[in-house]
Amino acid sequence: MTNFDITAVINGHSEGLLANASLNSLSRCADIAAASGLRVEMLAVLDRPTEVTLHVFESFAAKRADLRVVTVQHGDTGYARNTAANEARGKWIGFLDADDIWGANWLLEAYKAAEADPRNVAWHPEVNVYFGVTPHIFLHVDMEDPSFHLAHLAYTNAWTSLVFTSRQFLRAVPNTGTDLKNNIGYEDWRWNIDVVNNGGIHKIVPNTSHAIRTRHTSLVKQTSAAVCIPRPSDLFRNEIRSRARRTDEISRAFARDGAPAAPSNT
Repeated sequence: MTNFDITAVINGHSEGLLANASLNSLSRCADIAAASGLRVEMLAVLDRPTEVTLHVFESFAAKRADLRVVTVQHGDTGYARNTAANEARGKWIGFLDADDIWGANWLLEAYKAAEADPRNVAWHPEVNVYFGVTPHIFLHVDMEDPSFHLAHLAYTNAWTSLVFTSRQFLRAVPNTGTDLKNNIGYEDWRWNIDVVNNGGIHKIVPNTSHAIRTRHTSLVKQTSAAVCIPRPSDLFRNEIRSRARRTDEISRAFARDGAPAAPSNT
């Protein structure tokens, strides 16, 4: 049952005291959206949390009774996001990691964009500001921008995991787990590919941003050190077949009808 317009999800594990800033960000964004008349649920999914991390979340929930805390034992970020999708009671879901920060207008603007587009869309901020160990700026690309080519997804992940999309689509296209021992990782990259492979599209919400913390130790760095690749997908095989079919159809049309007539000069 959908009881809320938005479920604002925060995923935690071992962030400890750093989670305070993220929780404040989650709360601020939820309050801004609520002030515009939206019903917002706040949901924390803690995957094998450290003692300090659990204490930070429980202390925050004691002050904000509208924060629901769920503890799981997946040991995997992708599966934790699946739990969030199953637990959520909102029509739309937005994800925040417990050491990152949303721009204050994120939930409200993402909701407006999502409600205005009937397609299955994974919404992303326009700008990502990375701070901490390796500060830099990362701009998201809109799939409908002429500069985007599907082949990009074969060698790079074009979007972060702090996505905003419908609960229904998340349940239909769940995250897959990592398997570092077998060099399988980047669960968010694989999910981004699965979105496209299931008829969805990635788009940006103009004039929005996220702040993403970089640390000396992270899952991304562990995944890179393990020389991982995303779990294999048939997206590109399907795309090649689709293009081959379109080429065949054009060839048959030319064989049947001949070349198109030259434009008239009159």
